[in-house]
Amino acid sequence: MTERIIAVLKAKNLNQKSAAQLLKLSGAKMSKVMSGEQTLSGEAFGILIKEFDIHPNWIFGYIGHADEVMYMSNLIPESELQKKDKEIQELKLELGDVYKQLAEERRNK
Repeated sequence: MTERIIAVLKAKNLNQKSAAQLLKLSGAKMSKVMSGEQTLSGEAFGILIKEFDIHPNWIFGYIGHADEVMYMSNLIPESELQKKDKEIQELKLELGDVYKQLAEERRNK
């Protein structure tokens, strides 16, 4: 979970001090959270989720990858979208080849 908290802070360009202020934590507590010694309080998780529109299942590790922040407004990770776009492009090329073959067969009849 620490990796995911750090990923959010990096994505939002927050340093440890700014994050502590936002999450209403002491500097010492934030330091322990960042090192993995402790975890955030329920209230701090709530602030993080609400403030940055973070998907709760992602922050708690149920879905997605730790290094790719998942937002509520973007329920599909960017890497998955890119993967699907690539598959679509490959299918379009394949379909184009099939149309060319069909046209060639019709010309030869």
